[in-house]
This record gives sequence, structure tokens and C-alpha cells, in this order.
Amino acid sequence: MVVNCRIICGGSPRKLGVPFSLTLPNPQCYSLAMSQLPYQGIRIIEKSTTLTGRLIGLLFADQGADVFLERAAGTPPGEHDGYLDRGKAAVPVGGLTETTSADVLIVDGNAGVVRADRQIVLRVTAALPGDEVYGHLAADCSEDLLNALVGIFTDMLTLGRLLGRPVVYTPLPICSVYAAVNGAIAIGAALADRERSGKGREIVASRLAGGLSAIGALTLTSSGIAPHLAPARSFGLPEGLTADQFQEIVREAARNPAKQLWLAQRFSPLASPFTSADGRLILPMVSANRRLTERLLKALNVWDAALAAGMVNESCYDPAAVEYAGRNLADAITLTFTNTSKLADLLEAAFAQKPAAQWERELCSAGIPCVQVQSWDEWKRDPKAHEAALFAEVRGITAPQVGRSAWIASAQPYPPLEACRTIDALPARSSVPSTSSASSASSASSGSAPLSGFTVVDLCNVVAGPACGRVFIELGATVVKIDPMRPQHSPTIMVTFAAETAVAKQSLILDSDTDEGRAILHRIVAKADMVIANKLDKQFARLGLDFESLQRINPRAIGVQLSAHRGEKRGPRHDYPGYDPALQGLTGIMVRFGTEECPTFHGIASCVDYLCGYLGAWAGVAALAARERRRDGRGDWAESSLAAAATLIQLLLQQTPEPPSARGPYATGRSDGARIYKVADGWIFAEAPRDMSADLAPMTAAAALADLASKGISAVPVQTLRELVERHRSHPTRTVRFEKRERDGWVNECFAPTWFAIDGVSNARPAAPPRIGSDAPAILAELGYAASDIVRLEDAGIIGPIEWYQPVSVRHAQMRSRDLQVRHAPD
Repeated sequence: MVVNCRIICGGSPRKLGVPFSLTLPNPQCYSLAMSQLPYQGIRIIEKSTTLTGRLIGLLFADQGADVFLERAAGTPPGEHDGYLDRGKAAVPVGGLTETTSADVLIVDGNAGVVRADRQIVLRVTAALPGDEVYGHLAADCSEDLLNALVGIFTDMLTLGRLLGRPVVYTPLPICSVYAAVNGAIAIGAALADRERSGKGREIVASRLAGGLSAIGALTLTSSGIAPHLAPARSFGLPEGLTADQFQEIVREAARNPAKQLWLAQRFSPLASPFTSADGRLILPMVSANRRLTERLLKALNVWDAALAAGMVNESCYDPAAVEYAGRNLADAITLTFTNTSKLADLLEAAFAQKPAAQWERELCSAGIPCVQVQSWDEWKRDPKAHEAALFAEVRGITAPQVGRSAWIASAQPYPPLEACRTIDALPARSSVPSTSSASSASSASSGSAPLSGFTVVDLCNVVAGPACGRVFIELGATVVKIDPMRPQHSPTIMVTFAAETAVAKQSLILDSDTDEGRAILHRIVAKADMVIANKLDKQFARLGLDFESLQRINPRAIGVQLSAHRGEKRGPRHDYPGYDPALQGLTGIMVRFGTEECPTFHGIASCVDYLCGYLGAWAGVAALAARERRRDGRGDWAESSLAAAATLIQLLLQQTPEPPSARGPYATGRSDGARIYKVADGWIFAEAPRDMSADLAPMTAAAALADLASKGISAVPVQTLRELVERHRSHPTRTVRFEKRERDGWVNECFAPTWFAIDGVSNARPAAPPRIGSDAPAILAELGYAASDIVRLEDAGIIGPIEWYQPVSVRHAQMRSRDLQVRHAPD
């Protein structure tokens, strides 16, 4: 429902008589009188000078917090100040000496502060305090040093090693942006907890660990998966080509962007750009989804041709499907090179029939993710992005800026964004927290994790949504993960990725398309504080979990919706589907990391997917903190999107583009001296005053680093993800710990969640992920179902077997055994 009206209220932030138009998830549930920004009345003193700390302040200012910073009189604003300081208030230097009136303090490193009992202090660091390997890095050290250390320069270019480009620089501040969102989440969770505990917290947000939080799926190792579910891809050589002939194609692709695009299409035709009728590139993104693959190929009139070429469409969750390996369209990411080449030829001819914009409109309207590839400059001017408020006008600033990255229904309509204002002094506050002293990140623990006792229902798939749910595990919540009876995504998505995103969650496979399955879902939701899903409105409605229905089931529940193209306001792409790589294509990331002739992914899940998930968690904790502060027991609806994440990660490029040396497939760094260097046994990154390639090339990495250190030049090794893993599997540090988890024979290794440490303790190691569907007996017993009920539900196809397939006799024996364990477990 769209509401057109005029709001009249007293004082800031809502201006008298401002007309507006908005779309509410459910107008009946929110009167306009309730409209309130989630952090309205929260005071934050921002003393951090890092991008991470300032972005945390911005995220809170965008949601209504009063954020104060110091600024020297007459100081000209820096390039990024207009964005990072918007919505804040600047006082003269020295004006924030008294800090006890603040709810939250944001500082760098080990800065001494006096902390009140109810205050929350967040410290921005490079590594966690006490890290014996990375602890020497300053809180404000170069972004490039951190990106080099965590593999961002080495494992993002999908065909990089094949094309002889093992190391490519990126200007995206991945470590700092991820650390900022993670830090904001932790503060929000602490504010929600403070309403019941009355206690503040000490939080450390590590920038280095922020980078780790962006690459989990790329470093995961997993064993014990059933053979038909295990990830497997053997490209092989295309028919009719010898190995020498194929290598010649690779060499030509390394020289010629057009040939590189041709090769990328043959490797992954359902996730690569193709030239359309108007010469623009169109990017389909369906390879990991069975239903979407079929829809796309039928929409292009090539489905029958694919089947005639020997490809099939059989469920990859049936063990018998292994006989179709390499030619099964139901798991297109496992197709052989011969079959992907056949598909590429079909798609190349089909996409040439219409202009790219028409393809985007027609296919997305049909529920098929597909975008016209754009540059960042085109994205910044995109009228559809502006209509959705992914870019927004800011009062007092000439150029539009990146808009809000999350939005809450109870805050709609949001007030216009405003430039930083200058005030003479920190305003007096009538009530301040009682004080106690704290001067480091090792203050006394406030007790349990901040979200202990809260329950979240996770209905997500792929990476962003499940990562959002995982954050709530790390903050202490109970998370029930519900998967569909007939999954459409590849087992790589549903099973392998779950090894990293489903840690410690409770797992249930449920047919929510049936009345009884939906009733079970609603009973679970009735006990939850939050429901998260990466679904469109019509999918929520089919589940009976649209906003209005959710409020009937559980008036306290908060819905968290992750979408592809949405912004704070409704735009023309509001209901378009999408995946991380598609949004990289739409927002200019692919053109920046590749070229206009051959756009290239900035990794898979590395700069958009996880960030979207964390922005969803940020939106969720904002709504939760607002609910706890209101004390009215009313739920809410919180959102973020892949488009918001893809735009935010490019925040430093809003005004000025990166230099030519920092873009494209041969990018080296921001200047002649601050760049990646090839040395005798690998690569390093150094912030040198001049190009030192000739000096460093004969040296080993160790010798080069020692030589640079003697000259006072900051430098680090450029590590691959695998080198990072191997180094810290056997020698973990406080910040970088690659840990093994095992449950029921499923063994997984991934990074420990060190993204934030609370009260001097980094996140507790979560329990191992469960076999998918294996917690059905415990979950249903909690709802009052007996063992015989659970057997009946599975026989009726309402509850799925473990990992979607298991012999009936084994399943029933396990269920009865686990039911007895649940019934006889101690209280």
C-alpha cells in the first residue's frame, strides 16, 4: 500500500509539512504516530579517525542516533568527510573531553576512556589485542596491507591463475567496511541487551578479522558429505581440442579481452556476460539454481536444444543422479567444459536478438536474474537506483551520496539526509549513566552473550541470508534453520556452504507448501523474536509470513528481508531477483575489476554476498534494539539488499575514481610506490615512496620485507587464501584461527568468528553445523510432537529426511532414539 500524506510534528528530525510517498509492509500495523528512528535518543561520541569507526558512526546516524565528533575550526573538509560525517554534529577540538553522557563511545586502539556502567565502548583495531603475529599493525594502518594479508589480492579473479594473473590489486576497502558493519551489529546487540541487563559492554572490532568475515566460503574445507552431494567439477577438455590447442586459447585470452570473455562464457555460460543486440553486455545469473536454469533456457528458446545435446534435468539430491554427472542441468555448475561450451554457443546466439535493457526487463519480470552490465559512473547516474534511494540527496551537499544501507518499517518515512552540522559544544544531557573506569578492551565481562535468550528462524539460502543467521549465533541467539523439501539450488550451495554458515544452528527440512508443514512453520515462528529470509514479497506471502500475517502469528516478531535490488524507497527493480555476481555487474564492480570489454567478478561472495548478510543483521538488531527500548512488544520489518551492499563497498569512489594503476585485471596499486611487488619467491605489498620493483625483484619475500622495514617502509607478504589457512591451521593467533568442527561424521574447517570481541573475549567457537535436517526430532519434540508423530510426518513427506535422502529404517530408528534422548534429557 502506498500512502501519500503530510507529516506534522514538532522539532527535528521531521520537518513541518514535508509531503512524502512511502510503501509500508503493512499499514494496519503501524500508525504514522509510531514512526520513529530506531536509535533516536541514543548518543554516540565518535573519536575514531579510521574509516571503520567513522562508518560505524554513519550507520547509527542514518538510523537516528545523535553522533558527535570533533573538528578543528577552519579545517577544509576532506574528500570523504561529506559522506562519512553526514547526519552528525561537529564540536570544536577538545569539546568531547567529557564522555560520560554518551551511550556509545567509538575509539581507536587502546585509547583510554572512562566508561560508565551502562556505556558501550567500541575499539577499532587492526588485529585483536594481544595478537602475537599481527598485533604490531596500527589501528589505522593502510587498507592495502590488510587486503594483502587476508588473500583479497590473490583469490578474487576467478580465471586469474589460468590467465597468468595470480595477484591483482583492488581499491575496495573490504576489511574496513566489513569491520564497520560487524562493529555496528555488535553495538546494536549490546544496546538491545542493555535494556534487560542494565549493563554496557567493551567491544573490539578488528579490521583484519573483518576481511576474514568476507571470505568464509572461499576457505572452507569439508569432508564426510555424501558422494552425490559433494562438490565436484571436472571441466575436462572440450571435444575436438588437444591440450596444446587449449593452452593456445588460454594464451590468447590473456592477451585479448574479447577472447577472455569468450573463454569465461565457455567455462560458465549461465553466469557470464554476453553481447546483446545493441552491443551492451547482458549478464544472466542462474547456474546454481535448477528452476532458474530451466526458466532461462526456455525463455531463450534453447531448452530443447540443450536436452537434444545430451544434457538432462534430474534432481541432484537423489543418489542415482551421479550417473548424470557433468551433464545435469539441475546442477549446472558441475557441467563439463564440452557441455558448457554447447550452452555458451546457444546463449550467445539467443542474447544477440534483443537489446540488453530489454533482456533485463523481460527476464527479471519473469523471475529470472539478469542485468545489463554497467560501469560505476553509470550506476551512480542510474535513475532506477536513485528512485530506490540507493543514492540519495543530502541537504547541504551538492552531489548525491550512497543512501541508507538498511531500513526499518517503523522508521518510515525516513527524514531527509542532512550534512554534518557545526555546534559550539556538546549539548547538556539531563540523565547520564553512572560511571566506572575502563581503559582497555579487557574490562570485566557483563555475563552471557548479548543476544542470549533470543530466538531466530532462518529461512535463507545461498550465502547472504545464511551468513545473516550465523551472526545471530555468534551473538548468542538460538537459530532454527529451516530448509525446503525440494531444494532448487546446487548441493554446493545447500550443503557445502552450510558447513560455514550453519554452525550451531538447529536444522529442519520442512515442506511448507503443505498445510501441515506451514502450520509447523508458524508454530516455530510463534516462539521466535525474528524471522529472516532472502525472499521476495510473494514468497513471504506463500509461506504465510508476509508482514501482516507475521504480526497475527507473533506480534513481537521482527521480519528481516534480504532482497536483490531494493533501497529505502520503492524503485522500478523492487521485485527483481538477483545474486551477488549479478549486482557486481549492475553496479560497476565487474567493469572496475575487469574491463568494459571483459567485465570480471570480484570473487564470488567476497565483496557483496557476505556484506549483504551482515547488513541484514545490522537491520535486524536495529529493529530489535528499538523494540526493546520501546517496551511495547510490537514487531517490525527490517531490510537490506545486495544492491545496497554493492553500493556501500564502493563508498570511497563516490567523488573521485581510483587511479588507472588501481583498476582492471593488471592493477598494481594506488601509486608508483604503494603497490604489489613481484619478488623472487612470491609477492609482497609495500607502501614505498617510489617504484622499487627493480630493487626488490631479486630478493626473497623475507629479505625484501626485512630490507623495507630497515628503511621504515610498511610492507607485508601477499598471501593466498590457502597460504593463510595453512599458516594458521597449525599456528593460530588471537585474530586468525582456522578451526575444525565435526558432528556425525561431517568434518569442516573454517575461520573462527573473531570479527568482534565482547568484554575482552572473542566469540566463543560455535558448535559444528548439523547434518541438514538432523534436528527434526528435537525441534518437533519442543513443539509437543511425539516420536510417532514425527515418523508420520516424514512418511507423509511433511518433514524431510536427513540431507533429503536416507533409508527409511535408519531414519525411523534414529528418530525414535533421539526422541527418547530428548524426553529423558535432564532439565
